This record gives sequence, C-alpha cells and structure tokens, in this order.
Amino acid sequence: LDVASKLAVLNETKPLTVLINNAGIMGKAEQLSMKVNLLGPVTLTLALLPLMMKNCYDDKKNVKIINVSSSAHLRATGVFDEEDLRSSSKSLMNIFPDTKDEDLSTYAKSKLALLQFSTLLRHKLPKDNKIQVFDAHPGLVWTPLLRNHIGDKATNTLQKTGLASLIYKSPTEGSRALLAALDHPAGTSEEQLYFVNGQPGGFASPESRDLQQSQQLLDRLIAPELEGIVELPDGW
Repeated sequence: LDVASKLAVLNETKPLTVLINNAGIMGKAEQLSMKVNLLGPVTLTLALLPLMMKNCYDDKKNVKIINVSSSAHLRATGVFDEEDLRSSSKSLMNIFPDTKDEDLSTYAKSKLALLQFSTLLRHKLPKDNKIQVFDAHPGLVWTPLLRNHIGDKATNTLQKTGLASLIYKSPTEGSRALLAALDHPAGTSEEQLYFVNGQPGGFASPESRDLQQSQQLLDRLIAPELEGIVELPDGW
C-alpha cells in the first residue's frame, strides 16, 4: 500500500481543511479490525499531514481532523496489557489473531486506540499550527455496519416492530456530533474535545488521554506497522 505516492497529486494540487476519519468494521477478524479501524485512519492522516500543515502555514487556513470513535472504547482499559508489552516482537499487531471478534473486545480497543492517536496528534503537532484535532461519537446509529453485525433476523424484527427507530439514531441524527465539531470555533488546544449528541463534553475514558499509553501505541504498533508505507512526522 503506497499511500504516499497515491496522494502525491492531491498534496500538490488540492487544498484540504477537513479530514473526517469515519471508516470502520465491527465483528470481523480481530487483526483486520485493528488494521481497518486504527491503521487505516492513521495512515491516511499522516499521509495528508504535509498538505494540512502547508494549508496552515502557507495558506493561513484553519484545519480540522475529526476522528470518529464509539462509546465502546469505554470497555477497554488499554490496547495492550503488561504481558503484551513484555513481548520482544517489534510490532504488537500479532497479539490480535485472525479469529472473529465475537465479543467486540478488539473493536473496543481499536476505538480506544483511535482516541489515543488523537492524543498523540494534539501533543506532538507544532504548538503554533492551526490544526484542531477533535473526537466524536455519533451514538448507536442504524447503519449497514450495525445491521450486518446483528444479522438479518434481528434487523427484520427491529424494523417490523418499529423498535429500530426507537432504539437507534438515524444517520442524520448521528451526524450531529460531526457537524458540531465542524462548527466549533477555530483555535488549538491539547485538551480533548469529545463531541456527543451535537455538542462537546461527552465522556471519554481517562485512558483515551493517557500520554504513556498513547506513546506505547505509537512505538509498539503504529510506527512498526507503517514503516515503509508513510513517514512519521519529525520528532515522533
């Protein structure tokens, strides 16, 4: 996956002021879930970061990065445990097997990991930049992702009984968290802003802001997995 070269033309010709990382899978193989839900957004963000930095410094534009997480992250107290960290493996991606994520524990870890990537960005980007990094949780939204996970039988029952519209948000309702982040006043801060129900102030776990855990994520998973794919910023 040569992301950098594929985005070279975009980097040279197109302005970029908003990046929303919303891709994700749920209930699939554990390692695939971590790759799609974490490494996908991280790779795209880092590949586009030079363009976003140019927009800030040369073009004097305000830039926003919005990482879409989930309340599922509250189930995870860390991406790795102490035994994982004692491993001699350069990358800890191998702790996630290719078996199905039946209990969604890896999904929870992947969403915590994405929040920790936001923490890395907020603390490692130059202090004089105009890039804002926000986190958002749309809520339980009635989307193909959810319907595919619960299966056709449950989906049909929820739709026929009308319970789907009572229990779950519509995509329009879920988008309010993202729209609120987009409308938030310009400025920069190392403070986490977690948008839920159309406003900041949602509850995100302390682990999502933990600098030590975030650095471990960078050193033991992100950096080794992205070696040769996309360059990490200077100082990372």
